Amino acid sequence: MATTLRETVNIEGISVASAIWRKFRRQPVGFIEKVLILNPGLSAEKTIPVGTEIVFPVEEINAEQDSARIIRLMD
Repeated sequence: MATTLRETVNIEGISVASAIWRKFRRQPVGFIEKVLILNPGLSAEKTIPVGTEIVFPVEEINAEQDSARIIRLMD
């Protein structure tokens, strides 16, 4: 079974993409689609109501981090 992380939305007007960015500070290719598959009631275009629980596939983030070389131009 894949490792997941559950987070409850506590900010008004947040989208799936911005929730991913706030949580992980990156957005791997195809990650929004994977989050939407795990959360069938969510939509990529609309804002998420406060109190909604989102399930994130953490294993995907960890795998990308292990395989990617991070270059930071500024800290």
